[in-house]
Amino acid sequence: MRIQNIELQTDIYKILDKLLVDIKDSGLNYFSLGYKESGDYLMVQCPYHKFGQERHPSAEFRKEDGYFYCFNCKNAHPLPSVISDLLSTNGRAWLLENFEGTSVSERDTNFGLLEKENIQKTYIDPSILEKYKNKHPYMYKRKLTDEIIDKFNVGYDPDFTIEKNGKILHFEECVTFPVRDEFGNILFIARRAINQKLFHYPEGADKPLYGLYEIYREISTGKEINTIYVCESIINALTLWSWGKYAIALNGTGSKEQIEMLKKTPFRELILGLDSDSAGRKGTEKIKNALISHKIISELEVPEGKDVNDLTEEEFLKLKLKDDFWL
Repeated sequence: MRIQNIELQTDIYKILDKLLVDIKDSGLNYFSLGYKESGDYLMVQCPYHKFGQERHPSAEFRKEDGYFYCFNCKNAHPLPSVISDLLSTNGRAWLLENFEGTSVSERDTNFGLLEKENIQKTYIDPSILEKYKNKHPYMYKRKLTDEIIDKFNVGYDPDFTIEKNGKILHFEECVTFPVRDEFGNILFIARRAINQKLFHYPEGADKPLYGLYEIYREISTGKEINTIYVCESIINALTLWSWGKYAIALNGTGSKEQIEMLKKTPFRELILGLDSDSAGRKGTEKIKNALISHKIISELEVPEGKDVNDLTEEEFLKLKLKDDFWL
């Protein structure tokens, strides 16, 4: 099984059996009820509240990768972090010491989204980004910060014209957004006109989860990310990043392929922040219905007719979440 970027020649049962023995040998009393089967998960007592002495298990380990989540206190951690917390040791080192395993490089880590042989092979040369490296006041008007502009390589194209359906679309000035796959390869460059409401995506381009690569880079530095926001537009997702939130953009209301990608991501909770209009509401219901048995789903109560970028940060922080949904 793969846990973060460690490939282990074992399964979750053997890992938990060994962990229970080491906890008992340390004189601790966590997981005294052991673990109980529950579909794709193993239910356990949560060690993060009530001193680990619950009468009934309220937490779970995902069998696939050992990811931990508690339904009561909302603690969520990858398995190495749980081991570190319980045994006061390095959880990653403990796994490698007790089970045969190998580390996988960040480049080879795909988090179960796609098989590498099926990944698109034609990418845009990153050197083209130098052409669009200048910044424009419009970026700051849309609430982006220098840090986020640089992290996502947001750029400026002073003159962009394209023919579509026999018509010439003259964007003039536009902002450019490199769209990457989860490995960081540039699939295409999306554009948003500055002086008119025009968007451009290459004809027939597959839309990945914009921002997923950047989130995985954060995880590779050791950060624990359990919750992400799901938005329609790139601008909305980048606005949330500017406000310290992790977000991805669908560039729409969610295709079947994107929903499958979301299902396989390691994040336990998704907060849906699609636009508050008819299309956004339909997209929210579609995603919720498809993922409700796989993720904890919350819905951001965006004011009618608005999207995240229409709000100030203060207004955003005051937004309420609709009740969590899960089966």
